[in-house]
Amino acid sequence: MRGPGAPASLLFKLIVPATAIFIITIMSLIAVVFSDQQAPVAKFLNKHGTRLLMVEFAAVMGLSFLAMTVDRIRTLRHIRNSSKENPERKVAD
Repeated sequence: MRGPGAPASLLFKLIVPATAIFIITIMSLIAVVFSDQQAPVAKFLNKHGTRLLMVEFAAVMGLSFLAMTVDRIRTLRHIRNSSKENPERKVAD
């Protein structure tokens, strides 16, 4: 279980760059609307933008749920181990 001031797990750290890439893609798609439609980046985003957003969204959501699940499992394991070490302390789920 992570206490105050403890470093975040790797999965939580991976959510930040994945979300940043997602936001940059959204901003790029907005910029394409106002740019030259013949530019290579505009052509790429017009062709693959929707699929790119879906993959990035799935990655952000998958990492988020995975990080929360792993954190919950670690928390429950910590509670179970601490209740075994200190049997007079009862913890309800």
